[in-house]
Amino acid sequence: MPRSPEELKSSLRGLIGFGVTPFHDDLSIDFEALRENASRLAEACDVVVPLGNNGEIFSLSATEQKLVGQAVVDEVRGRKPVLVGVGFCLPVARDLAQAAEACGADGILALPPWVASAGDDGLFAYFQSIADAINIGVVLFQTPALNFNTSLLHRLASITNIVGMKDEHGDMNQFVRQRAAVGNRMELLCGVGEILAPSYFALGVKAFTSGLVNFMPETPLRILKYLKEGALQRAARIVEEETIPIFDLRRKRPGYGTVVVKEAMNLCGINVGPVRPPLAPLRPADRKELKLILSRLRLFE
Repeated sequence: MPRSPEELKSSLRGLIGFGVTPFHDDLSIDFEALRENASRLAEACDVVVPLGNNGEIFSLSATEQKLVGQAVVDEVRGRKPVLVGVGFCLPVARDLAQAAEACGADGILALPPWVASAGDDGLFAYFQSIADAINIGVVLFQTPALNFNTSLLHRLASITNIVGMKDEHGDMNQFVRQRAAVGNRMELLCGVGEILAPSYFALGVKAFTSGLVNFMPETPLRILKYLKEGALQRAARIVEEETIPIFDLRRKRPGYGTVVVKEAMNLCGINVGPVRPPLAPLRPADRKELKLILSRLRLFE
């Protein structure tokens, strides 16, 4: 039985794991590896998210997205909340949201529409229409391409089943104003991963997202432990010592945010295969750098 929107809102705590979509060499989906990774994430994380950018949602057909969402929900079996990513144009987003609800997902992560530069009224209508199509909870995704001003976010917070927002901007000046605009009607999340989690938690945020949890779960779990204890400096030290080199590599070239995670998993013995175009494999020098980083972390020998 899926969680209600209010139950989902209350569960947006701790570590939110963004899974990958494994592929065979012929670029078809490897559902066995997908289920195995979903099970690992359910053990390590408080919330599991298939079909985010790490899940290469942009390279999957609508039918494939439905199959991925179904497989992850079936594998997690209610152990942890599952948020299924949806997006693109309005008819497709509504269809995918309804499919996520039908397969038993606890909520959806609503990605921006193709034209993220639309005005507030159009964006409000877009997200309202998606939310109205389902009864489960909706978490908004604030990406570099879509920035919710405080007025728009305040309006969206009035929609009953919109319960959260993943912030991928990392702009604290903006973020504190957004929190004031929504009050307790929406749970705002650190969506930039471990690197800024201590800063967000200092502001009262209760959850951060992670792609690194796919191949080095002990690190984000230790960071979370210290954040929960209020030991922000100890958490920040782990961030500095264990995650910054990987974050820097993920930012080195377009698409590397996902490519580095998948290649790190492969190097660590978790076979998830290649990325699909338009993403491309790591360049040889960057793969060598990743191997050195993983070796220093004792994740790869």
